[in-house]
Amino acid sequence: MMRFLVVLFLLVFNCRLSAQAQQGQIVIGEAVHEPQLVVQVPFGERVAFGDVEIELTRVIDSRCPQNTTCVWAGIVEIEALVFKNGKPIESRKINLNSPAKTLFNSSAQELMGQSVLPYPNATQPKIKQEDYVLNVVWSQF
Repeated sequence: MMRFLVVLFLLVFNCRLSAQAQQGQIVIGEAVHEPQLVVQVPFGERVAFGDVEIELTRVIDSRCPQNTTCVWAGIVEIEALVFKNGKPIESRKINLNSPAKTLFNSSAQELMGQSVLPYPNATQPKIKQEDYVLNVVWSQF
């Protein structure tokens, strides 16, 4: 009889926790993520992220074009200037195929290169530098 009561108690308690979790009262095992935005930075233009600005200055694109077959997928590297309060603080060169894509990092925010557009296409003319757009992930802490 005692075992039955213990099992019954555990079932009722588990159902109560499950109902509370579904109503948003209890969150079990969910990570909390900082807010993130993906912001486009057109080539040659400064885009502001609070008091920090990014300007895309160069794209080296060796990605395998669409509509072709390649032995190697290729890479894309970008060079960007980082400004703080309107003054240049550094020039960054990053490979967007590597895990190290940080353009700027502080205690309040992080800016990471994500990708560039457009993607090369074998049936289209070579992409001009000024046609590239850098997608930047802006995380605010």
